[in-house]
Amino acid sequence: MPFEIPEAAPLRASGGAASLRARVVPLTDIGRKRKNNEDNYLVLPLDGEVLEQTPEELSFSLSAPGLLLAVADGMGGHQCGEVASRLCVENLGEEIFKRLPEDSGPDVDPYAAIEEAVEATHQIIYQKSQTHPALEGMGSTLTAALIRGQQLTLAQVGDSRAYLIREGRLNLLTEDQTVGNLLRAQEISSQTAPINDVLTQAMGAQAGLQVVTSAAEMAPRDVLLLCSDGLYKVVSPDEILEIVQPLSSMRTKAEHLIQRANENGGPDNITVVVAEIFA
Repeated sequence: MPFEIPEAAPLRASGGAASLRARVVPLTDIGRKRKNNEDNYLVLPLDGEVLEQTPEELSFSLSAPGLLLAVADGMGGHQCGEVASRLCVENLGEEIFKRLPEDSGPDVDPYAAIEEAVEATHQIIYQKSQTHPALEGMGSTLTAALIRGQQLTLAQVGDSRAYLIREGRLNLLTEDQTVGNLLRAQEISSQTAPINDVLTQAMGAQAGLQVVTSAAEMAPRDVLLLCSDGLYKVVSPDEILEIVQPLSSMRTKAEHLIQRANENGGPDNITVVVAEIFA
């Protein structure tokens, strides 16, 4: 069931929802320890239009049908993770188009659209893993953000994250779907760090899936950050805020986030999608 983001960051008054736009920069990096990059990302304007494209950033309207952003972090041996995350972003785009065509109006239920699209994408990946022995055991995280006007709808599977930076605060919008968090929810303590980081579910990795959806409202000057764990496991919340807060281009922010992750060891692939909302 959908749940509302806690009121950690009060909403500001903003202009008309239809006038909102987003400056977006997606970047991915192999990191310093891995032999291949198993991360993928998606930036998909559902009306098919890029308002402006420069070397620094992309600009999109947030009017219906909206903008879809996603980060997927693959897992599995023999490059299966790379296949899983690629299938994730490719099929998510196709599935969301079936539910939010270009002429879809503001009355479409974004929760149902993104949840159904994620579930359909999961089934495609799972069936492929079951019918191709070389892909057995593959899986991927997925954190997807659908922005329509002021409304942000998130769908999450796994432990990639979404953050909202508003008025000098870094607000975590997602909860990692890990054994550690599951045990904490049951008031059980575990001292075994590797077990705590194990995912409780992943796209394509098991027959069933529980998509977690949530919502927030966007306002001008908000910054939405989607990222894989290659960023947040080595770059602290204070460091993320330090990089994203200053007045600089979206590309500079994205590049500096990846640079800091690599400076802090770069043990995993690093992917960020940074989006600034403006009127």
